[in-house]
Amino acid sequence: MNTTDATRMLRQAEHAYGAGNFARTVNLLDRISTDRPGLPVDGRASYDALRALLAERAGNWPEAVHRWLAVFGTTPPASGEDQPCDDGCDCDVRTVLDAPGAASSETPCLCCPAHALWRLVWQAARQGAIGEVLDAVPDPSGNRRTALVHALAIGTLRSLAESGTADPAHAVFAIAVWRLLLGKQDLLGFEDLVIARRGAPIHIKDWLSACDRLAARIRTALRSIDERDGHDVLDAWETVWNVERHESNGELVRGKRTYLRMEDCFGMCNDGPACWCSVDSWQPPTPDTTPPCLGLLFGGRPVTGRSPVTVDTAARQLAACGEHRSLLATYARRHGEPATWQADSDTHKACAPYLARALVDRAHEQSEKGAWQDTLDDLTSAVSCGFVLDRSHHEMVRKAGLRAGQNGNGYQRAPLVQRIHWLESAHSLVPEDTALAEELAATLVRQGTEALRRKDRGEGRARFQRALCVLPGEPAAQHALDALELAEVAAVITGSGPGRQPGLQRVGELLHRGFRAEVPAEELRAVYAWYCDRMTERIVEKALAGKKGEARRVLRQLEEVDPSWDERGTRADDGDVAGVLCERAVRLLGGRSGDYARQVPVLLAAAATFARLTGAEAEQQALVTVLPFAAKLVDAGCLSDLITLQAGLLITPGRCPEYDQLVAVAHHRRAHDRRADGEPAGAARDERTAAALRMESAQQIALPFTSELFPGLFDRSVPPPDQDDGPYTQETL
Repeated sequence: MNTTDATRMLRQAEHAYGAGNFARTVNLLDRISTDRPGLPVDGRASYDALRALLAERAGNWPEAVHRWLAVFGTTPPASGEDQPCDDGCDCDVRTVLDAPGAASSETPCLCCPAHALWRLVWQAARQGAIGEVLDAVPDPSGNRRTALVHALAIGTLRSLAESGTADPAHAVFAIAVWRLLLGKQDLLGFEDLVIARRGAPIHIKDWLSACDRLAARIRTALRSIDERDGHDVLDAWETVWNVERHESNGELVRGKRTYLRMEDCFGMCNDGPACWCSVDSWQPPTPDTTPPCLGLLFGGRPVTGRSPVTVDTAARQLAACGEHRSLLATYARRHGEPATWQADSDTHKACAPYLARALVDRAHEQSEKGAWQDTLDDLTSAVSCGFVLDRSHHEMVRKAGLRAGQNGNGYQRAPLVQRIHWLESAHSLVPEDTALAEELAATLVRQGTEALRRKDRGEGRARFQRALCVLPGEPAAQHALDALELAEVAAVITGSGPGRQPGLQRVGELLHRGFRAEVPAEELRAVYAWYCDRMTERIVEKALAGKKGEARRVLRQLEEVDPSWDERGTRADDGDVAGVLCERAVRLLGGRSGDYARQVPVLLAAAATFARLTGAEAEQQALVTVLPFAAKLVDAGCLSDLITLQAGLLITPGRCPEYDQLVAVAHHRRAHDRRADGEPAGAARDERTAAALRMESAQQIALPFTSELFPGLFDRSVPPPDQDDGPYTQETL
């Protein structure tokens, strides 16, 4: 094939490629490849360019590199050589590599090999095959590959800054590559590249300082991009950059897994990521061994989300680097106020440890500024997020709780409700702190007292009870609560207030504490009298039922309420029970209530049993109890009651002449009343009983008794003259 035919077929191949007929292009190039020496010089460059473009389309990156280099007929010059382009453009190799003017989406000029390779690397990067391109680049100086990566890093960052919206894939690419260039391990040999261009060694301190300054500039650029695109700190590219820079293994570039075909394997061998396996033994990365966000670099899929770093990783980084305020503000905008964050919630579980740390850091700042309320709020939220307070935090809580609501002079200017809220928060954080418990209890008592002044008994009771829960046995709270409950009990038992009858045990406890208080409540005596009546009834009930042990136990309960019991120092016995029974009989006689005439003998009999009295002793006890009331009964006209008492007591006539005479008078007067009512038989019986007691007639027995001894006893009128005053016969009582 002559030169003319080869040139003609080459032009046809170019036309077919431009028309998108790639199969015909390949066919034409294959037909002239055997006679390629017949092509002119400019034709050979076009031939290699078409082959390079077809290789790019097929993903044959080594072939594409080889063909593009053949276009220029030379090997790219070593990095650092200041060599202008052969075609006379205004750029040089260093300018192209360090600061390419074209964005990643544009096609750079092909005026020199460096431009061509830079374009080729970008094309390969989009296919996740950058490593294949770099491996195919001849690199006699050892810096060419690093220089191309550096150019990619600069171009990508510039593209992010100049484009309308940051492409997540480009952002990941830029951060990952810059991490490799500026990493302490210097896996790409970036320091060697800079030294080669500088022509002089760099001191280690100067190198580290320069890397830090460059990293700060990159961070600033990423921050500007975040502000422009409206990213918050949890999905900001600046946060991703900080994670990548500060994480020992990195999130985008994990340790020795550089994904840029360095002299390391992918950490899949037995030696781990620190091995030095040969290139031939590398295990190619897969989607399982390569982070998805690095799909743009090598294998896998490109990142599609806004941020390749998880929210909890971002939160960890922000908390560790002192960005706790930004973290908390952003998280609160997403999930509400910190008071709603819980460590066991599925929503907050991943970030809870870092949120807790951030809240504690902010609490320290709030405490130093004297913002005590905010300090308590942050520490409370931190505990909800799983943070465990230590001794230093306990001191902070105590200080904040005691000072919350104070002004600069220490005066409490906050309302009691707010003050209690802050003290409750502090107490819940450090429940074992005595100072907080005492202050909270005192404040609760103050509010309860104010509630009582407003006649709000419910709130007052609730505050006093809460104070006792906080500080069990707190005297002021216990006294106030007892006084309130005693007043309520007194109102119920006197009928001046609504409510159910209180239980005896509850009233006994109230009285026990009330008697021992320094200032007993006004209602104490009234409640005590009611309590004594109820307990006496219970003692009598048990005693009459023959339950001596239970009667003694109830009596002990009654006596223990009275503080005078402590002075006696003896325990209730049967004699004390007998005394209660006698007192009960006396009260019945004095009040003459109910069926006292029949009850009194039963009570006195039971008292004699408890006191172990028999015969004359039992009768004497009955006489001592009944005799003071006998004259009153006769005087009041309760004749049958006195007679019924005598029938139950069975006091032998002659034991007490005064008593016998009173009973005789009762029979005599009742006989008079019965005869007037037309009951001669009953009158006769009463007269016989009176006679048996040596009573002849009302006139006869009037002389021995004086009104001073039994006042009112002989105020009755004399029986009518026609009444039969026959002799009395004695009846058995």
